[in-house]
Amino acid sequence: MEWALSIPRGQTLAWLDEPWGTKETDHDSLADVREVCEDKFGPVKFTRIYFGQEFCEKALPSPKELDRAMVLAEQRGMKFTLVTPYVTESGLEVVKGLLQRLMRLQPRAEVVVNDWGVLQIIAEDCPTLTPVLGRLLNKLLRDPRMLTHCNKSEGEELARFRSCSLAGVPMQVLLRQYKVRRIELDLSPQGLDNHLTDWGYESTLYLRYGVIMTGRICLLHSWGVEEHQKFKPFSGGCDRKCHFYWLEMFDSSHQVKKSKDWVILQKGNTIFYREEREFLKEGLDIAARVGISRLVIQREPI
Repeated sequence: MEWALSIPRGQTLAWLDEPWGTKETDHDSLADVREVCEDKFGPVKFTRIYFGQEFCEKALPSPKELDRAMVLAEQRGMKFTLVTPYVTESGLEVVKGLLQRLMRLQPRAEVVVNDWGVLQIIAEDCPTLTPVLGRLLNKLLRDPRMLTHCNKSEGEELARFRSCSLAGVPMQVLLRQYKVRRIELDLSPQGLDNHLTDWGYESTLYLRYGVIMTGRICLLHSWGVEEHQKFKPFSGGCDRKCHFYWLEMFDSSHQVKKSKDWVILQKGNTIFYREEREFLKEGLDIAARVGISRLVIQREPI
């Protein structure tokens, strides 16, 4: 098993010295995740950095931050993966600059792609980089509401929700043309496809934050602004409230039942489910069985 540490922004590069966090913190302590992982696979050694942002072009690293991350990876003998989000046209230009810089300095590095335009730029302008299909381009359903109506014991019922277009021949052919050999997954509420290796890719699993939904409307950015400016796609600067605040969510309509397996959270423009201990333990058993070859450990998803 290959182990990667997620570093979402330049200010968190210090996590390389303490990848599992501390017990004194609420959200970034991974003591239980570490215990579950090491019980299953033995001592964890991180050999790769996942640096960057999946969810917001406003949170993309600066060129200086990218340089610093690559230097630290090299000093520690770690492989390097740049993570990129879905983008607007202006965001695409920023990503293009980062990709060109990455290609000059680490021409064989990986890039996690969550936007088809970014994948096209890699193919046309940065062909030595290795594209990885990010989990936001993997349209596998991750919605806890489905377990309101069917439970895990109903295997045949849930099996249809464990696959997506990536398992089909047309998508396999398309991704081969773009030299995509690896896809990324969440530990979905309904579990993972028992025939995952038949999809024809290497696969990566993220722990402990799964993605439910994301978008360009950022709740936290709307805090403290005039009413007519709230809940709109925004341009210009951002004060990065998402770095400091979380929202724990519950459903008063009871469509999403409260679960011992996860807690639903919002951070920035994205809603996540934080996977709890027993769900993680069960998920790692499945991951080993279906051929997951890389695990990405996240202290924070944004």
